[in-house]
Amino acid sequence: MTIFLYFCILLFFICSSATEHNKTTELFDKNVKVIPETLGDTIIEVLFVDSQISVIPKGAFSKIPQLKTINFLKTLTSSIEEGAFEGLDHLDTIEISGTNVSSLPVGVFKDLTNLQKLIMKSNKIQKLENGLFHDTKNLATLRLQENQISTIEEGTFDYSGNLTELNLAKNNLTSISSTLFSKLNKLRIFKLHENHLTSMPEGIFNNLPNLKEISIHTNRITHIQPNLFPHKKTLTTLLLDNNLLTNLSSELFLGFTLLKKLTLNHNHLTALDPLLFTETLNMNQLFLNNNNITSLPAGIFQSLKQLKKLDLSSNQFSDLSNLFVGLEKLTELNLQNNLIESLKPEDFARLQSLSSLKLDNNKLRFIPQDIFVSLPKLKKIYLNNNTWHCDCNLLPMYKWMIKNMEKIKSSSNEVCEYPEDLKGQLLTSLNEAQLICPTTIVPTTLLPTTTTLL
Repeated sequence: MTIFLYFCILLFFICSSATEHNKTTELFDKNVKVIPETLGDTIIEVLFVDSQISVIPKGAFSKIPQLKTINFLKTLTSSIEEGAFEGLDHLDTIEISGTNVSSLPVGVFKDLTNLQKLIMKSNKIQKLENGLFHDTKNLATLRLQENQISTIEEGTFDYSGNLTELNLAKNNLTSISSTLFSKLNKLRIFKLHENHLTSMPEGIFNNLPNLKEISIHTNRITHIQPNLFPHKKTLTTLLLDNNLLTNLSSELFLGFTLLKKLTLNHNHLTALDPLLFTETLNMNQLFLNNNNITSLPAGIFQSLKQLKKLDLSSNQFSDLSNLFVGLEKLTELNLQNNLIESLKPEDFARLQSLSSLKLDNNKLRFIPQDIFVSLPKLKKIYLNNNTWHCDCNLLPMYKWMIKNMEKIKSSSNEVCEYPEDLKGQLLTSLNEAQLICPTTIVPTTLLPTTTTLL
């Protein structure tokens, strides 16, 4: 644990426990090997940090019934016995994180009817059994990320109808049933990212009408059914990146009127349907980077009037014609790592709000002067690693760069690729006289001479 975290915990402990008579929190450090049987009557929270407690035994806190919060953080705990928290009628929060706990016996949370938050992240839990959460009917937040969970028995969440947040990310799940979460109709945040899922079963979200955030990124999902997300009018965040998607149905996002953030980056997409974003009217962040897209239909983004951030980097774009129609509120555009050779003044003509433009790592030779005129709010531009031709065509761009050095945020300097005598030289180190185009020499025609013989 970092010194900073220690400081925060100690500061919290000091502030919330001003005197021995009225303190409400008790902190136990690495020197503690057993859980104390009794504590002061005012103590409602205990924190075990880096402690050497290996087992949380049955009835461990039965003589401290007033407890509301129990924390075990980075302790040596490997086992929690059934009934460990019995007698704690007021307990509303448990966190056991960063331990060696590998299993949770059914009954370990028995009678914890007031428990609202259970956090057990960064442990070694492998399985969730049916009945584990049957008594925690008021549980609202359940975070089990960063474990080794590969199996969740059917019915495990059937008595967790008050859950609003469920985090199962960073586990070893390879499949889930369509009815596993069907009783969680109050769920708002659902995280399944960084598992090993290859598909999402049809109907898995049918009984989850209040979902606002779905995170299933970084799995191995190859296909998403058009009707996978039936309750579209509540969803604001959908994270689908880092999967194996190759195509998307034109109907997939129809009705997503409140969707604000959509990630499709790091997939295997090669093309998108022109109607894909027609009804995502409130989207403000769209990530399509790191795919294999060579071109997009003209006007595909024209319905995205609220879009502020668009990432198209690391694809294979060479032409941007009519691509950004309708994006008057766009502030960030990332086009780095593509195959763009040239730009036209009209490509960015309507991006009046654009403040950040990344064009680095393309094949640009020069940028027309009028492009900068159409970007009045531009504050950051990235231009390095292009094939800059340092001739007369580059002169307008050169003049703009000299006057706007503070806006150039490239990670490395812009250098000439051509002509040969300027190759490798910094653009901004040149002078205008060096930016010349070769002139064509018109050959001189010699008039024939007449020789008079005498």
